[in-house]
Amino acid sequence: MRFLFSCSTLGKEAAKLRKLKRYKPTKFMAEGSRYDKEAADAAVTFINCLKHTKGEWYGMPFELIDWQEQIVRDIFGILKPNGYRQFNTAYIEIPKKQGKQLALDTPIPTPDGWKRMGELKQGDVVFDENGSPCHVLALSEIDDTEQAYRLTFGDGSSIIAGARHLWKVQVINNGRKERLLQTQQMYEAFSAYRKRHKDAPFRSIYRIPVAGALKLPDAKLPVDPYLYGYWLGNGCATRPEITIRTCDVAGVLKRIPYEVSSLWKNVGDSVVVRIPVLKSVLLKSHHSKHIPSEYLRASENQRWELLQGLMDSDGCIGKLKAQSIYVSTEKQLALDVRELLWSLGIKNSMTESPSQRCGKPTGKTLYTIRFTSFADLPTSGLARKLCRRKETGSSPTRSNYHYIHSIEPVKERIPMRCIQVSSPSRQYLAGTSMVPTHNSELAAAIALYLTCGDFEHGGEVYGCASDRQQASIVFDVAVDMVEQCPALKSRIKPMLSQKRLVYKPLGSFYQVLSAEAYTKHGLNVHGVVFDELHAQPNRDLYDVMLHGSGDARKQPLFFLITTAGTDRNSICWEVHQKAEDILQGRKIDPTFYPVIYSASDTDDWTSEKVWRKVNPSLGITVDIEKLRVACENAKQNPAEENLFRQLRLNQWVKQSLRWMQMDKWDKCAFPVDAEKLRGRTCYGGLDLSSTTDITAFVLVFLPLDESDKYQILPFFWIPEENIDQRVRRDHVPYDVWERQGFLYTTEGNVVHYGFIETFIEELGMKYNIKEIAFDRWGAIQMTQNLEALGFTVVPFGQGFKDMSPPTKELMKLTLEERIAHGGNPVLRWMMDNIYVKTDPAGNIKPDKEKSTERIDGAVALIMALDRALRHGGENIGSVYDERGLLIL
Repeated sequence: MRFLFSCSTLGKEAAKLRKLKRYKPTKFMAEGSRYDKEAADAAVTFINCLKHTKGEWYGMPFELIDWQEQIVRDIFGILKPNGYRQFNTAYIEIPKKQGKQLALDTPIPTPDGWKRMGELKQGDVVFDENGSPCHVLALSEIDDTEQAYRLTFGDGSSIIAGARHLWKVQVINNGRKERLLQTQQMYEAFSAYRKRHKDAPFRSIYRIPVAGALKLPDAKLPVDPYLYGYWLGNGCATRPEITIRTCDVAGVLKRIPYEVSSLWKNVGDSVVVRIPVLKSVLLKSHHSKHIPSEYLRASENQRWELLQGLMDSDGCIGKLKAQSIYVSTEKQLALDVRELLWSLGIKNSMTESPSQRCGKPTGKTLYTIRFTSFADLPTSGLARKLCRRKETGSSPTRSNYHYIHSIEPVKERIPMRCIQVSSPSRQYLAGTSMVPTHNSELAAAIALYLTCGDFEHGGEVYGCASDRQQASIVFDVAVDMVEQCPALKSRIKPMLSQKRLVYKPLGSFYQVLSAEAYTKHGLNVHGVVFDELHAQPNRDLYDVMLHGSGDARKQPLFFLITTAGTDRNSICWEVHQKAEDILQGRKIDPTFYPVIYSASDTDDWTSEKVWRKVNPSLGITVDIEKLRVACENAKQNPAEENLFRQLRLNQWVKQSLRWMQMDKWDKCAFPVDAEKLRGRTCYGGLDLSSTTDITAFVLVFLPLDESDKYQILPFFWIPEENIDQRVRRDHVPYDVWERQGFLYTTEGNVVHYGFIETFIEELGMKYNIKEIAFDRWGAIQMTQNLEALGFTVVPFGQGFKDMSPPTKELMKLTLEERIAHGGNPVLRWMMDNIYVKTDPAGNIKPDKEKSTERIDGAVALIMALDRALRHGGENIGSVYDERGLLIL
């Protein structure tokens, strides 16, 4: 045997899987290399001794499916003449499996307030476990066939989730180890624990870290948040007055940035202060007091000030254990305060009791909210209260976690869906208490074999991903596999705080690393497992781990597994291209092992035959019925088609949120005759970018009558000297476009602005260019030169206010086929690259940072179209004048 332990007989259930009937070595086996069956059997047998860690397969032997066994035998069984492995890099690109579902009525926090899971749309903004905004990239079809469970937390809130939904939890009765568990697994563990301890006091066995404070920009608020919070607690609802305890007057007024019109002593030990600015927020009754959404979704600093106002008026911080209490007889206000606390990352609870005044019942309900004030939390603005805060310890306390109190199956069928989000960890917040929740076992098995079964003394094996949380997914699966294998469990020392598993017989270890590559130099790598390579924010970690880090090892292995991405300038696209070149015979690298399960651009994406070709686990871990439903949804929605192609068929689409429907754009490729446009009125848009990138100038010609179209003439320039380099780097045919006359070059290695100015001057002699709109950034000198040539130049803002109306209008004109662009390939490429950003009011604008490649021509077109639509011509007026701005 090639490893240091034996395993038990495999279970019967594993026999149902599709097995590799006859192994044939890969065609990439180099001349002189040989297939060593014993080496391959060692790897396969090791992995088969492990057990699945998820869902319906939980606890079953990890017997490899045919395509998985082919990969394992190729990687570990093909040896060079010197006896070491031929392949040191394996690139596996494969579609995603099915998602993990929540009930449609699950509340999801958003920057605007709340949405239900069933109301979310592609492109909506939600929050990850750190409180950072992230986008909804994809939504699954609605499904009610999966068993649903209700999870109830210690604060009384609950979430309904599917059996396969993943939760990042700590197991309290197992050394507080972090695990990635499915709902059904936790339910089974809960049930077993209750049976064993049915007479013992209740105890939770799982807990989830409380999310970080929501990260949001400053909001424009009608009243300063501290004053507003104080008024909610100790203010008159119908008059602009607040009541302050006498000893707090100086401290409170110091925080209020407004003029005080009058101040007088109240009954008891208090003072009434009149502040006119409060007139803007007065209500009919104190029963109407609540915290508006604009305050609950203000910036973190503004929300802290709001909490301080509330606590300084109607709250207290106890001397014992710094327990903070806020009380109110208004239920909505109490619920809003709870939401405010959760949005700041503060765990809290609420109780209800009869309200009393002077020992007598008032007939009202008193809502008491409790939380702990730690020294690093600015929960009050008054020194007498702040001094009672609790010092923050070195380790987390109960206040840092949600405790799961019960998990019960739901009898009725519950409609559910899952979402995919853009957060690095794939987590997003759900439920009123904002609980973080999730959205590869083969990778984990490979990592364990490299650590324990490869006979590499002192071997260093690393799991890498876009961040530590994402890499932890594979690590947690490996931990679960060790827990279920007695032979490994007795030989491996888990160091969970460091995310490290140490294999004691060899002194080797497996550890998680994240994308902070600058700290990773000096590693002596034996193995690397890169999970979801397409999500890497840059190439730094990849370069550090793969270039030079394994030189001291005789047979290091870099195992890269991913789904197709969207960024064609990423390191994943670069590796994908290399894999494609090797598969197609364009390149030869005997150390690189490529596997890509993907539909080609010419395949019929609706064909089940294609689905079977690209999903090797179809019918085993991938349900074809769910693919059918997803396909039907994609047929009705172009954006979902894009996601279906990427996630289900593993195609490299332009981006997850493509804005322009390119089939509609292509229908507007009506011919544009530049000569026939001579003398016609037009408007220009100029996007200079930088001197080393593409410069775009676009003319939009007004229609002569209602039956005519807006005609577009685009022009593009790049530096002549680096065109070949750009073709190789960007994988874009600039050289072909230049030969075809769609792209111009200027001498040297930077764009020559003087050449472009002369070009525009010549255009001005041919066409009646009324105005030229330009992006203010970096265009000052050229615009001054154009003005000197007699052109009217207009600065054009790149924010939502200026960009949204013409961007929406461009889409409308495209759908109505009222534009003609002549099929210019450069402009088409740029339109296909556009990613749009949306603000809370529904305004949109092109996002250069997130768009996958250049969009300069599209931006120039939008600016030119805006000037044309605003000013119109002699024969047709401005569409804005006729009906105002279009809101889509």
